[in-house]
Amino acid sequence: MSLREVKKDRTRAMIADAAFALFGRKGFTATSVEEIAAAAEVGARTVYRHFPTKEALVLGGFTKMFEAAQAALHACPEGTEVPELLRVVLESDLRMHAENPAHLQAAAEVIGQVRSVQAQFVYIRVVHERELRQAIAARIGGPDAPFIAELAVAHASAVFTLAFREWSESDGRIDLRDTTEKGLELLRAGKVPLPAPLSRAPAPR
Repeated sequence: MSLREVKKDRTRAMIADAAFALFGRKGFTATSVEEIAAAAEVGARTVYRHFPTKEALVLGGFTKMFEAAQAALHACPEGTEVPELLRVVLESDLRMHAENPAHLQAAAEVIGQVRSVQAQFVYIRVVHERELRQAIAARIGGPDAPFIAELAVAHASAVFTLAFREWSESDGRIDLRDTTEKGLELLRAGKVPLPAPLSRAPAPR
């Protein structure tokens, strides 16, 4: 990482620290960008340069997590099996979480309270998962590749999302990696019930 990137990350972290502290005291809606800038000892323009909206500021950690996962996936050599690709993505998610769990915990609280932040989070997660599906489908190949990739990503995403929610609701007391692995083990062992086979539809008359 270049010195410029290090300084950029440091400034973003400083702004986020100030913002989450204010959100905790005053609430998301009542906190202005100008107040965040003053608390971070930067200009309002600096805040906007790094985060165009308050929603983007809250979700900065998740955006960084998703970008890192995409980069990790694309760095995998050709011929890497899908289970390994999914492991690489989850390892990236866990690594990014470990870098700043406090920001992600604070962001999760705001997401649960503010509809505009929740809507933006849903959007960036949908885009992220779509890009994962497309990248994995391209590596699988064949007519069923998109469907298989969608199922694979859905499973991995569901496990991590549930594990993250349990971690967040426990105020960080449970281990995110262990909880994620627990979910994966249940899937691998076939202990997660699936719907019984559907009945055959009657033939049209």
